[in-house]
Amino acid sequence: MSPRREAPSHPKPVWIVDDDPMVGRLAAEICESAGALPTLFRAPVPFLLALRGSTSPAAVILDWRLENELSSGLFLAVRHRYRALPVIYWTNSPQSLPTMIRDDEMTLVADKSGGIESLEQAIGWALGHPGSARAHFSES
Repeated sequence: MSPRREAPSHPKPVWIVDDDPMVGRLAAEICESAGALPTLFRAPVPFLLALRGSTSPAAVILDWRLENELSSGLFLAVRHRYRALPVIYWTNSPQSLPTMIRDDEMTLVADKSGGIESLEQAIGWALGHPGSARAHFSES
């Protein structure tokens, strides 16, 4: 993992939706090391209820392989509520994401085969950290 960033006085919330407990915990740890405040959702319904709430996250990390193939629906719900909210997909199969997701200007696809560094860079981009530009990511 990259060196831990200095924690901001008001950490930005990052919401993670992943039904795999180990992957979700790892994503949360990476968010914390980037100075974010992660919230992990293991199922879509609690995430959707939170999304309807009055506070918004600074970014969302979605699992493409959610049970019952609900990831596209969650993506559309995020885009309906927040058009410019950064969305990150951390996946082993970036080529399988639909064009609507891959072509979205505020979505990055971080390939798990690139290790945790790809997610670290994507979180840095989503949180606006210097040097974490979208250009670091190859087109899928």
